[in-house]
Amino acid sequence: MGEGTLSIRQVAQKAGVSSKTLRYWESQGLIAPAGRTHTNYRRYTQAHLERVLFIRKAQSLGFTLAEIRQVFELARSRQAPCDAVIRWAGEKARELEGQIRMLQDLKARLQRYRRRWVAEKRPSTLGPDEVCRCIESVALEDLREPLSPLPGKGGEKSGSQTDRESLPRLRRLSGRRGL
Repeated sequence: MGEGTLSIRQVAQKAGVSSKTLRYWESQGLIAPAGRTHTNYRRYTQAHLERVLFIRKAQSLGFTLAEIRQVFELARSRQAPCDAVIRWAGEKARELEGQIRMLQDLKARLQRYRRRWVAEKRPSTLGPDEVCRCIESVALEDLREPLSPLPGKGGEKSGSQTDRESLPRLRRLSGRRGL
């Protein structure tokens, strides 16, 4: 291993990921183990870099590591994974439509409450059992299950790593389940 190989730092920089991410993907079998120097440093080939860039491209479309692993498994068995990818893309697009509708609803409710809160005259001190009059004024009908925290956040039962990994990116970024 020498000429024509890349250090972990070089691959990370070229692919826009961290060295830690590369080590994780290697540990998960998403990329082949890197060759090692006599001092045990990882050395990657151009094929490694191409595989990492493939993973990044798939992630940029919302594919999870579990789905990307399935793509690799299909390809390894010499089956073209494109039909599965097309099906998953359609499912993701439908999920996003639902998430967009829910986010639009949340935005409208936030704006409605904010207008009401700004217009209300509120005392500058709290009563003995009060925390925030604004939030306390939210109607019980507006308590919606889809806006509760993800499992593992706020004391709820934790789902498996695979369950969390399979959540669409928007759900992970928003910190909410079912958005």
